[in-house]
Amino acid sequence: MIKLIFANRDDPLLVQNGPYKPFTLSHIIVILILFQLVCLAVRQSRHKEYRIRYKRVCKAYKFLVFLNILRFVWDWHTGCFNIKEDLPLQLCGIQMFAIPLALYTQRIKSDPISRPAFPKFNAISKKIHKIGIYAIEFVYAYGIIGFLLALIFPATTLYDYPVFHLRSIQSFLYHTTMGFIAFMLPHLNYRPRVYNIRKAYNSLILCTLFTGIVNISIGSNYLYTAKLPIRFDLLPWPTYLPFLFAFALGVGYLPYYIYDLVQEKYSDKDKETHSQAWDSPRF
Repeated sequence: MIKLIFANRDDPLLVQNGPYKPFTLSHIIVILILFQLVCLAVRQSRHKEYRIRYKRVCKAYKFLVFLNILRFVWDWHTGCFNIKEDLPLQLCGIQMFAIPLALYTQRIKSDPISRPAFPKFNAISKKIHKIGIYAIEFVYAYGIIGFLLALIFPATTLYDYPVFHLRSIQSFLYHTTMGFIAFMLPHLNYRPRVYNIRKAYNSLILCTLFTGIVNISIGSNYLYTAKLPIRFDLLPWPTYLPFLFAFALGVGYLPYYIYDLVQEKYSDKDKETHSQAWDSPRF
């Protein structure tokens, strides 16, 4: 078992125990545990003092960076590193660069969105702050979507490695940590508003343009703008791109609608509790 966890991609032990695929019993159990872990972590953190909440999210980000470095070291050590596949330029890898900008806007407890965190460095601070306002929408919308999709459809790992391999464990922990950070943003004085999806989507388009240049330069397929991750002959490149962008916009709305539904549910519950307390007999 230990040897299998650290086995190279071409290791005979790994090959003879394959083929590997998602939606096995162990994969489903891991998904349920990690979903529950994120819910528990958010629930335990959201009522803490603001400084503690912010510090926990920063610690989670440090762990995120550590996991990414661990993956690079592993790929390099085993000879599996491929510049066309392993740069942090997929949706969830880009989050590692966007999260610090998003957290920058939330350093101040009182109205953090309205002013820069470091007024002494006004010009630079304002520019970073403006970028951070877009970054926080990008992290919230596509951080949550990336977390959900990566755990349920881990196509980048579970076709090559078993669930309890170092690469699979790294991927699960990375996306779980990313999900925790995204879900914690509304508890750092950030308020998701559905009309701000345009900021998240514009950020995604900007990332797509950048990765498109990288793809042309080195022949990679970051953000799937060179080809789809699955075979679909009905829509060859580039005809599938408008549908891909429409799908990205559609799923980007989901975290905002989920937030509104949850807020509405808790609001109704609070009203009901208040009404019962008001109508209850007083002695």
